[in-house]
Amino acid sequence: MLILYAVLISVDTYLYFKALSIADVSYVAPLITLVGLGNIAGAYVILGQKPTALALVGAGLIVTGAILTYHAKRKDMLSRHTNKIVLLLILTLVVVRGLNSNIEVPLLRESNPTSFNFYSSVLSVPLLIATSIVLLVSSKTKTYRGYWKQVGSDVTEHRWLLSFIGLTYTVNMLATYSAKLVSPNAGYVGAIKSASVLPIMLIGVVFFKEKIVAIQWVGLAVIVTGLVLLGFS
Repeated sequence: MLILYAVLISVDTYLYFKALSIADVSYVAPLITLVGLGNIAGAYVILGQKPTALALVGAGLIVTGAILTYHAKRKDMLSRHTNKIVLLLILTLVVVRGLNSNIEVPLLRESNPTSFNFYSSVLSVPLLIATSIVLLVSSKTKTYRGYWKQVGSDVTEHRWLLSFIGLTYTVNMLATYSAKLVSPNAGYVGAIKSASVLPIMLIGVVFFKEKIVAIQWVGLAVIVTGLVLLGFS
C-alpha cells in the first residue's frame, strides 16, 4: 500500500508542477481547488466517510467558481491550447489526489505523521528522479544534453530557497497528516487547504504581473464561499 501511495504522490507532484510550468498561476490556482472535491469523493469511496449537506453545497460552489475562472481564461486566445492542456492535467490530478489523500489515512493510523512523512518521501523521491530520467531519455531535443549539469547549477544557486521550500513543505505535510487523524472527514482537510488559492493568485499578480479579469475575481469569491461552508461542516 505504501508503494502504491508513493507512486501516486510522484504522479501528483509531476502533474502539479507541470501545470504551473506552462500556465499562469492565476489560472492554475482556482482549478486546483477542484482537488477538494476529489478528496471528499475519495473519503466516501475509500473510507466510507459521508459528507454533510453543507459540505456538498460548498463543493458545488467550488466547482462553480472554478468554471467561472476557466471560462474567463478561455478568452485568452494566445494561451487557449495551453489552458486546455492544463485543465486536463488538473482533472487528472483531482483523481490521483482523491486516491492518495485517502489511502494515506489508514497508513497514518498504523504509524504517526513524522514516520509516515519520512518513509513516503524516501520512496517517492527516487520515483520522481526516475520519471525525470525517462522523460529526458525519451526526448530527442539536443538542448537536454546538459540537463543534469543545469539542474546541479540551479540547485547550488538556489539552495537556500530550496531549503526553505523543503522546510515549509515538511511542516505543511505534518500538519495535514495530524489534521486528518482528528478530522471527522479526511476529505475536508484537503478541501480547506484549497483556501491557499487566494494568496497564490495574489502572488501571481504581485510577482509575475499576471492580469486577473473581473469574472476571475467573482469566481474566486464563489470558491472562497464554498471553502468557508466546508470549514463549518
